[in-house]
Amino acid sequence: MQDVGRNEPCPCGSGKKYKKCCSKKQVVSIQTLLVTEQMDLQLQFLSEAMGPKQALFKEDISYVLNHVTETFNEPQFLTVYLSFIFGLRKEDSTTYWENFLEEKSTVTERPRLRELMKQWASPKPVLAEVVSMDEDIREIIMKDLLDDQEYTVVLPEFHSWSSIDFIYALLIPFEEKWVPYGFMLPAVYSQNEREQVIDRISQLNIDNIEGENRVNWLTTEMSTRIINAMVERTESLESEGEWLGQMVQEIDKDAQTEAVHELKNYWDKQGDEDLSLFACHIASSYFAEHGEKIRKPQPYIAAVSYLMAQHATNHPITQKEAGEAFDISAASVSSAARKMEKWFLEELRILQDQSN
Repeated sequence: MQDVGRNEPCPCGSGKKYKKCCSKKQVVSIQTLLVTEQMDLQLQFLSEAMGPKQALFKEDISYVLNHVTETFNEPQFLTVYLSFIFGLRKEDSTTYWENFLEEKSTVTERPRLRELMKQWASPKPVLAEVVSMDEDIREIIMKDLLDDQEYTVVLPEFHSWSSIDFIYALLIPFEEKWVPYGFMLPAVYSQNEREQVIDRISQLNIDNIEGENRVNWLTTEMSTRIINAMVERTESLESEGEWLGQMVQEIDKDAQTEAVHELKNYWDKQGDEDLSLFACHIASSYFAEHGEKIRKPQPYIAAVSYLMAQHATNHPITQKEAGEAFDISAASVSSAARKMEKWFLEELRILQDQSN
């Protein structure tokens, strides 16, 4: 893995050459730098190219939102996710994404990034099972469920990190590896559900699985079918309205009270009484509002700890660390955090306003 060249622009954004800026402070890998820059390009594409055109795809978005299984109630995620897919539709003779790449290639300074951009015109749709994940280097190895091809995917910092069993992603080549185009659609399942997932995917009857023919996966109807195949649950889980969580055990209010005490003990050990009280207030309030739907409280107290560390302290922790603190998986923390983050941020804002 190469380092940033001494005469290349410094990754800190100062505008100076690396040798005259941060070269003595740290060594930044060129892979990390390129991964970050390509993600920045994608976010520019979303805001500059696709944002103004969202009205063109209003009917398509409505179709997907109306036909995706109710167990996956994530309209905001789906809207952004679909915007990237619609970016691969043609505007005249070329796609919106191709037009954007051509425009940006003329102003991209880094030669290696310009070379990579030449290979990005046609992202490849892949339905895959995750073989391994390495959080230290942010790489996922996954095997295509249709043709058994393996991909090593580098995940940009923009994407949250949590345990994943299956992925539907559009991939673009990144030298000898791959990076996601747009958002990935992850799924987490128990081992006994694995065959059900694979069976649902096989029932899609996807033809022409080789090479560029996978473009037919990007139609509105097929996108909806693939999403449902990935996120549907067995009947027992579907009745609980769960997607990533595995919260199927019956509990009573005593278990929630016990969980709040467990949360207090964790934050007491951090040495900040105010944070400990704040954590207990947040968890108790959430259980009071949503407790009837919660079958296992530990993922939620872990999610509270994760969100607090991210938004209310100077020492953020990972979902894996939050899970280990309460003896649950990172995937369970991710599921609970997704459900409660909007509520948490509003509650945090109210408490901050009251303290001012």
